[in-house]
Amino acid sequence: MYRTLPLAALLMGTLPAQATPTEWTLDLGHTHIGWEINHMGLSRTVGRFNSYDGTFLIDEENPANSQITFTIDADSIDSNHADRDAHLRHADYLDAETHSQITFTSTDILMLTPTSGKLTGDLTMRGQSAPVTLDFTMVRDRTYPDFIPNYDEVRVVGFEATGEILRLDHGMDFIAFIDSPTGLSVDVDLHFDLVQCAGTPDTNIPCTWGR
Repeated sequence: MYRTLPLAALLMGTLPAQATPTEWTLDLGHTHIGWEINHMGLSRTVGRFNSYDGTFLIDEENPANSQITFTIDADSIDSNHADRDAHLRHADYLDAETHSQITFTSTDILMLTPTSGKLTGDLTMRGQSAPVTLDFTMVRDRTYPDFIPNYDEVRVVGFEATGEILRLDHGMDFIAFIDSPTGLSVDVDLHFDLVQCAGTPDTNIPCTWGR
């Protein structure tokens, strides 16, 4: 059985020293990568990406030594509007046919409290990279209860993160007309659970969901 550890212990380094960061698995069944953007000063247009994965090498003693990457399939963008999504995949915006993936690679993690901090990294879209900083919060650190079938009492940590992306930083300079309906800044909103999957059976749900 995995032992639930205090939130502060995970982030502030009261755990025993580890020689290398520990790999955690992104629970694809409990992940959301969302965005919203200004629409002519009216109600904001919102959407999400439906296909993604990540690598999370977490150093619990020294969070700054952690390595985090996200990979998103650009053509999985979904704003609940087929024609708009087709335009967003077009070369005016994501140019998904030429640049099929959006990637984020961490460069720095700064803890501000035992459960929150700033995650900085390089975001690459359309083949152009620019730094971005996400404000993140740890929601909870626990083990799944033993009465849930195929969850195997694995340890799971939930996170939420927000940030702002400037589309001009990635060559998305398309403007249809003055006061264009497409804003220049995009707010991103992430919700995701990380699970410790080492040694779990193939039937484990959070470790294998969607894989």
